[in-house]
Amino acid sequence: MNSRTYGQNCGLARALDLLGERWTLLIMRDLGMGPRRYKDLAAGLPGIGTNLLASRLKSLEEAGVIERIVLPPPVSVPAYALTGAGEELRPMLGQLAAWGLRHGAGFDDADMTRAEWIIQGMFARADPDAVARFGGVVQFDVGEESAWIGPSSNGVVLRPGAAPTTPKVRLATDLSTLLSVVNEETTVADAMASGVLVVDATAADLDEFLRVYALDGVGVSAS
Repeated sequence: MNSRTYGQNCGLARALDLLGERWTLLIMRDLGMGPRRYKDLAAGLPGIGTNLLASRLKSLEEAGVIERIVLPPPVSVPAYALTGAGEELRPMLGQLAAWGLRHGAGFDDADMTRAEWIIQGMFARADPDAVARFGGVVQFDVGEESAWIGPSSNGVVLRPGAAPTTPKVRLATDLSTLLSVVNEETTVADAMASGVLVVDATAADLDEFLRVYALDGVGVSAS
């Protein structure tokens, strides 16, 4: 029996044959934000080592869940992206991230933190149909990081950078405030009142956003 397989006729076992190696799901997490260059992946995975990252990428390519592409001009450099099969995993990874926020070990200030990772877990429970009905994108500016979330043909999409259209809701804060909201140490209303969270949206759009993205369960009621 191949040592890289569990040797079980089970869907979960077969998935873990492909995805169960250390670092693999974190590579998929980062590619869920869109195509990434090799050096961008390495920067988000400190400690993985060049040879190990190359090995994991090769395995994922062979499994058909990622592919090598060339980014469009003016960048025009090689990068990695999810295939259709890889895209199918994105909602499940978000759900796993959300589970980790609720049940995993508490955050360590010494560990690397990116706003996009926190946002992935926060919005994993959003219903794609409700997001489509909401009909707009939401822009997050967290310290020096920016990301936006909105509807897509595949459900809900989260991408780094500035939104491609005028945001329906824009939120600006710092990473510590975002973590406080996620950890249920503060609410959106309290953060807004204290000035550490700035929201550009109508009251109705903000309320709808919180409802659509199922954030009431993490202490972010607007009222």
